[in-house]
Amino acid sequence: MGEVSQKTLHKYEQESKKIGKQSFMYAWVLDETGEERVRGITMDVGRAQFETKTKRVIILDAPGHADFIPNMITGAGQADVALLVVDATRGEFESGFDLGGQTREHALLVRSLGVSQLAVAVNKLDTSNWSQERFNEITKKLKAFLKQAGFKDSDVTYVPCSGLTGENLVKSPTEAELLKWYNGPCLLDVIDKFNVPERPVSKPLRLSINDVYKGTGSGFCVAGRIENGVINKGDKVLVCPTKEMAEVRNISINEMPSNVAFAGDQVSVTLTGVDMQNVSVGYVLSDPIQQVPVTTRFEARIVVFNVKVPITKGFRYSFIINHWLSLQTL
Repeated sequence: MGEVSQKTLHKYEQESKKIGKQSFMYAWVLDETGEERVRGITMDVGRAQFETKTKRVIILDAPGHADFIPNMITGAGQADVALLVVDATRGEFESGFDLGGQTREHALLVRSLGVSQLAVAVNKLDTSNWSQERFNEITKKLKAFLKQAGFKDSDVTYVPCSGLTGENLVKSPTEAELLKWYNGPCLLDVIDKFNVPERPVSKPLRLSINDVYKGTGSGFCVAGRIENGVINKGDKVLVCPTKEMAEVRNISINEMPSNVAFAGDQVSVTLTGVDMQNVSVGYVLSDPIQQVPVTTRFEARIVVFNVKVPITKGFRYSFIINHWLSLQTL
């Protein structure tokens, strides 16, 4: 789409070549840390944005590796819709989809976190010479599983593509072998047709914090998603659960300053009037009047994956609700 300059891509190509990771050069656009680039895997949630014909889209590039499931949940917990990328290469799809594979786990996680709209990018289909038989084989397996996971067939779209060559990503396909059997939309058109969920802007402010860092100037910054309500520059907000009052000094959305942000926005907020040491990931910025309620009980639907040891009374467990919140004992 031209969002990344050729100069930047050339730089990534040269730098990745030096450490023997040239095949990962495109991944470096979103994998920005040194450790991610050396290891060749996404570890943290990468962010970027682009625009379609009708929408401004924010990408949350969540890790796929099993070791970073908490980070994956942080990304998926902020998402309105999901793009599930599967590797069509024979053997690779099977290893990701078979029992215990990450494809299954990620699909179940995003559904359990409330995401109902899904696009499946069947990537690297060029390695099978754009075989319709291979595409149908993959989609048949996924359709049965995703239906079982709670996705409606009408809310899932499957797109054959190649991330490396760019085939069927931002414009209709030109590959002759693909055109023999596929006449559907390109990936960008599928994303453009996603339905935007209703934003609970009239509800009291709730901003869940997923990062805390020192910014420039006075105060410090917290980043996260506004779950409910509206936040304005100059507002007084309550930091929960510590119940300390803070003031919103600045707001930025995708590194652009703004005076106001709404439910659904991913924001960075500069706070003053509270000590940075007293704010942690998992905390919530709340409306000072209509505060986050405190409770000793709540009801939840829990989805359990591949449990090797039975969960019994006294078992130690972790709650993950967008972020790591607390450790308790049953």
